[in-house]
Amino acid sequence: MNGPLFFAVLMVLLFAFGIAMFWQESRRMQQSEVIYGIEDSIEFIWDALAQDQHGLKKSDVRRILEWEMHYLQQPSLWQEDGHSVVGGEAAAIYTQDQALAAGFSYEPDQIFVVMDFQAEYLAAIGAVGDPVEPGD
Repeated sequence: MNGPLFFAVLMVLLFAFGIAMFWQESRRMQQSEVIYGIEDSIEFIWDALAQDQHGLKKSDVRRILEWEMHYLQQPSLWQEDGHSVVGGEAAAIYTQDQALAAGFSYEPDQIFVVMDFQAEYLAAIGAVGDPVEPGD
């Protein structure tokens, strides 16, 4: 292949590759990603609790959420049940146990109200979807 023809073919391939990359990136950007933000979650829950804080402070809401997230992120804590559920009873029990061990006494209704509002937050940001089947 002579020099100018080779250069032209190379430029066409490079241009086609650039268009393909641009197209792929634009498709990826159209898909919305759900990002869970602890600060946003706390504010959402605090606003929802505004009428009746159930005797909770923002630091209590943060603490409850952090312990629940710790529970959900540790499969060894929930493997016996087979599933981790946001706002589930096992997560609430773990949260209450951690609170008591750290010297904080939360009533079950305080923990559940925070977890219920967290579930509302997750639904509001689009993080709640259909259940995932094992192996998916």
